[in-house]
Amino acid sequence: MSDSLKVGLPIKYALSYRHKPTADIFFPDSTYNFAPFELVSREYFPTVTNPKGSLDSAIYTLISFEVLPVQELSLPVFVRDNLDCTRVFAPIDYVRLQGTISASGEMDTMSLKKDTQVIPLPQQPNYPLIFLFIIGLSFLGVLTFWFFGTPIKRQIKLFRFKRRYDEYLRLFQRLSRATDDKKKGLENVEKAVILWKKYVERLENKPFTTFTTKEILDNLQDNRLSDALREIDATVYGGIYSKTTASSLNILQELAESLYKKHRQILVQST
Repeated sequence: MSDSLKVGLPIKYALSYRHKPTADIFFPDSTYNFAPFELVSREYFPTVTNPKGSLDSAIYTLISFEVLPVQELSLPVFVRDNLDCTRVFAPIDYVRLQGTISASGEMDTMSLKKDTQVIPLPQQPNYPLIFLFIIGLSFLGVLTFWFFGTPIKRQIKLFRFKRRYDEYLRLFQRLSRATDDKKKGLENVEKAVILWKKYVERLENKPFTTFTTKEILDNLQDNRLSDALREIDATVYGGIYSKTTASSLNILQELAESLYKKHRQILVQST
């Protein structure tokens, strides 16, 4: 669409083909060799049909880095029928290279055009390096787990074991401090005992939540536990709250702490 071009600057090339409305045609796409040009983009237009036939058109934006004085191009249109596909070439068209440097004398006195302006380029992720980094971390993780897997597992189990105890202790102490509440004091005592039974049940792997007081005493050997449980039973079932109720709850907590330390030691030795 112009008679001259400059190196590295785009130029337009228009291609049209008139054919029978029933014909099946194809225009060159990005897989075609446009040498000595390179394809930048292409634009297709809808088919226009009139009594003269159907007209298909396309405009190609090309670019060239060749320094030939005259450059030529002839693009084909592919016409397909039932048996074959025929290439129909357009007439050869020419463009003239337009130079940007001119010498006003001998070559050794030629003045060169300079352009030292820095053009910032956007950063691009280095996917191969990222992939190798991920592979290296995965391999290092496998080696670490291979050599230090047992200590890591032990520390994870101990961390979870400690976290469950801390959560139990926080709730138990909150309920124990609220036992002197006139409205919900007895309810808080009952909740504290249930919480204690559930925690001990998980440690000992026995159904303490369904045990009677006698069954609890048979499974936990502690001289103070008998009086503490009787005092708590009197508080919960008899509605009789005394100053020793808090002391009884404290005995339950000390027993839970003792069981926690015992099972933690077993966990350390077994893993």
